[in-house]
Amino acid sequence: MFNVHKPDWLYEALPYVYGLAGVVTIANRGSALSMLSGGLLVSAGLFIWWMRRSHRKSQKRMKSDRKAAQRRTAQVAESVRQEIERRRNEG
Repeated sequence: MFNVHKPDWLYEALPYVYGLAGVVTIANRGSALSMLSGGLLVSAGLFIWWMRRSHRKSQKRMKSDRKAAQRRTAQVAESVRQEIERRRNEG
């Protein structure tokens, strides 16, 4: 039901749209309900923005950690290969 594909431009703009809608709603100063609604919209926009930012930072960190692990694995494999070659040449 909620797994509807959104175009990238819309997906990326939603937190800002929520925040802007909240600010406009608060600026109308119609009632306490509009102030509450506006505050909730601004909060939702900030929360979604923060969650996406955190996720992207962790994905970036995981990607760099994965690359570092691959480099270490390649270095160990090369060391083992060199040690095997050295032992063959000795015997």
